[in-house]
Amino acid sequence: MNHLETNARLALALVGGLLAGSASQAQDVPNRCGSVTVMQRRVVERADLGMEALRSYVWSARAVHGMDMYDVKSGLDGWRATITCQREAAAATAAAAHATVDASARDVVASGH
Repeated sequence: MNHLETNARLALALVGGLLAGSASQAQDVPNRCGSVTVMQRRVVERADLGMEALRSYVWSARAVHGMDMYDVKSGLDGWRATITCQREAAAATAAAAHATVDASARDVVASGH
């Protein structure tokens, strides 16, 4: 086996291990942060656009989802906190995976393979 084959196998093993680790960390996010429905996520998105966008969305979705502005008032802060937690956890997971790839690449270069 030549050096190119060895390096290719090492790279594939490294990427496979990183993907498996990232997948398991991604599954932990709902346990740490909680979860929101698609409708709750859309409510938060509309609320971020302003009160008129939120009212318009709630008005148009009230029959389908059975919600009104009272439901939004009671849930919006919690939904927003959950979404923020999920984003921060995803960013931390991505940063950790990137750092691991960088460290592994430096190790491969330093070893001369």
